[in-house]
Amino acid sequence: MKHLRRFILFIIVVGALAAIAIATCPASFAWRFIAGRAGALKLDGLSGSVWNGHAASASVLGTPLGELDWHLHPLPLARGVIAAQLDVRGGEVTGNGAVERASDGSLQVTGAVIHLPAALAAPALDIPMLQLLGDIDIDLVQLRVHGAWPTSAQGKILWSNAAVAGAAQASLGDLQADFASAGDGSIAGTARDLGGPLQLDGTFTIAAGGYDVKAKLAARDGNPQVLDALRFLGQAQGDGSKLLLIHGKFFQVF
Repeated sequence: MKHLRRFILFIIVVGALAAIAIATCPASFAWRFIAGRAGALKLDGLSGSVWNGHAASASVLGTPLGELDWHLHPLPLARGVIAAQLDVRGGEVTGNGAVERASDGSLQVTGAVIHLPAALAAPALDIPMLQLLGDIDIDLVQLRVHGAWPTSAQGKILWSNAAVAGAAQASLGDLQADFASAGDGSIAGTARDLGGPLQLDGTFTIAAGGYDVKAKLAARDGNPQVLDALRFLGQAQGDGSKLLLIHGKFFQVF
């Protein structure tokens, strides 16, 4: 019994030491083992621990994000789920939200708020003659990504102080889009203006790694700056509006 008791005490001590080692393991040391499996995510200037860490520089697909802080939740690890609260700041893109990576490789984002300059959305709209100005705020209720593509989502996008420059200069007002998962497995959304110089009535879908946009554009009250900008957008319609059709692939955007 004495030997058994000593063995049990030894196991407890070893377990406690292991727990302490894991809890205090430097983030920079742990990153050496997982960097090769992090895919498009790159981190530099690591400090803190595995559980509460900081990266002085983070990037995804070569796009700098700025500083990254994370808080890793230990309990979900028991069921094979990596769950963390992330906070990105200091770069063009700022945001925070909860992220979970399940054992099947899928990624779930909930309660996320993301802010970025509208210029970063230019590749998605593919309007080479015009530069996008203003700020975009994305409110993600939830987003699920599997196999590098979004499979479900719900949220809204606000493009505030929307404007264009370049071949034409025009203030467009505030524009908003709402989106949610559809019954066929795609993500569907609507886009509209909030009463500014540009009239916008549009729809979009995201499916199978691509996206399609269909939008009717018009100058409210014949705004001359918007009319000038619309010369570089879409197909002319009989009522004086423009029909904008966009089909794109995510890999082309990134």
